[in-house]
Amino acid sequence: MPTKSELMHYRLQAWLRENQCEEFEYLGERPDALGIPQHWYRIADHEVTAEQVEELELMDDAESEPL
Repeated sequence: MPTKSELMHYRLQAWLRENQCEEFEYLGERPDALGIPQHWYRIADHEVTAEQVEELELMDDAESEPL
């Protein structure tokens, strides 16, 4: 059974396949601070693991602000 982190990673990958955004990219799999392999993403100037992403919410361009 996939973990919560893996499910979020799958959701993020699906979003990346269907959309383009310069502020969001997949960085690959690498160890976190504890040495546990994680899927890493860049959101604006921040590097986060899939585990740190709580939800995806699409915003209208008119109401969106930089990530």
